[in-house]
Amino acid sequence: MNKREDNLRFNRIKDIIDLIMTMQSLRYGISIKEIQEKYNVSRRTAIRMKDVVLTLCPSITEIETHTRIKRWGFKGKAVNLFNFNSDDIADLENIKELCRINHLENKIDLLKKIITSIKSANNTNLSSLENDVEILLENEGFLIRQGSSYKVSAEILTIIRSALKSMKKVQFNYQSADYERDKETNFRIIKGLKSVKEVTAIPLGILYGEKHYLIAKNDSKIKNYLLHKITDIKVLDEYFEPDSSFNLKEYAEQSVGIYHDKILNIKLKFKKEIADDVTNYIFHPSQKIEIQKNGAVIVTFQLSGEKSILYNLFKWGENVQVISPKSLKDNYKNYLSDILKNI
Repeated sequence: MNKREDNLRFNRIKDIIDLIMTMQSLRYGISIKEIQEKYNVSRRTAIRMKDVVLTLCPSITEIETHTRIKRWGFKGKAVNLFNFNSDDIADLENIKELCRINHLENKIDLLKKIITSIKSANNTNLSSLENDVEILLENEGFLIRQGSSYKVSAEILTIIRSALKSMKKVQFNYQSADYERDKETNFRIIKGLKSVKEVTAIPLGILYGEKHYLIAKNDSKIKNYLLHKITDIKVLDEYFEPDSSFNLKEYAEQSVGIYHDKILNIKLKFKKEIADDVTNYIFHPSQKIEIQKNGAVIVTFQLSGEKSILYNLFKWGENVQVISPKSLKDNYKNYLSDILKNI
């Protein structure tokens, strides 16, 4: 099971549970179009989600309204999660472990609550359920992954979320790195740490990745703050107006990782021997894949974050060729040259 599959399974279960709860909380239920918008899915997927919920919860039915739009919601007793089986719980337990590996402690607490709720609704056959889950967990696991191990305080996340919900500014202490530019690659290289600085900013959102960041506006500029470097954070009694021009999802998709600079039109060519790996690899949401007559694969996409792009190229070894832009190609050569100096 790879990371992409983990995320897909997690989102599938989480969205179904959320849809059940949403239907229960709305007097006139929810329509297919509203499911599409809420979960950002196609109409076909929205219909499948609705059908799954109808199978799990017989008390959900079509709600009569004064419009032609069909809506589905609860009639009678509240939801009973008895139809979630040992496979579902094992998936949630595995995702909980994935969150632990990625230091997403706040997500672990949420998953614990969901698992507890499901188990409590299955108390009549709890012993059998737990035995099946234990067997599954003993025979499934995760490969060791190298990466950063920065832990983020759940308290810091709670404070930031409180500020986002109340639309208030935050104030915290932050110690950023001091950089200098490498003359050949133009990469920033850390040369030390700056002194601790008090920051007052407008929180825009949180991005999770290899490292976790608070995205905030400070001095009219959007900046990225590493969550594990934030200390003494508090919510100020100062409100801010939401920035309608900023979209967190679009901001995240502009780059690989957190690095944001000039957007590049990337074109890469891969050898036919690894065509299967390439066609099943996500480089970026904007990617386009073209298979050549000789079996080689051309991948194009647009994004910023040249440093992250170059790091990613190394995993493909001699099987990848940078076609464009020229600046990326030149910097890749310089980077390889610098590495050879250490051999």
